[in-house]
Amino acid sequence: MSNSQPSASPADVYRLSHRWVVDGPIDTVFYYLTHARTFPEWWPVFQEVETDSDEVAVGAHSRFRVRSVLPYRLAWECTVTGLEPPHFLQLETVVALGGWFRLTGPIRFRLAQQGARVEVLNEQELRAARSLPGPLRALAARAFAYNHARAMAVGERGLQRAVQAAADGPPA
Repeated sequence: MSNSQPSASPADVYRLSHRWVVDGPIDTVFYYLTHARTFPEWWPVFQEVETDSDEVAVGAHSRFRVRSVLPYRLAWECTVTGLEPPHFLQLETVVALGGWFRLTGPIRFRLAQQGARVEVLNEQELRAARSLPGPLRALAARAFAYNHARAMAVGERGLQRAVQAAADGPPA
């Protein structure tokens, strides 16, 4: 059960949100969202992951190569800037599309246990490093929203499988 709600402002800020509902304990869901090295196992758009440390802490830094649903690759750099286990993760993020387009800003994950399920709200607010012309900005907003919705749907299914596989308890 997920939905995606995109919008773009005239100032080239792209706001994307998505809601996941995952069956399982919040600690296990939070584990997978905060341990970047696990991403390729359950979220196939993440093809390469490098982390400075396996420790999850404010200041931890990760780099990703992501294969988007649309025919382009993205380079991601993320630094943990907010952490309240197991309910909140915030990343300061730089996303680069080749050498010509760059987005920066926060990505937040808010988690809430609701009975046997965990609701995960993903919010992104990424600002373009340089402004796009009006028609191109509108096209970029639609492309980002489409790509985000598809990637998040794949991530939700993969996260559900990973959490089910760890049903005996959170990974060590």
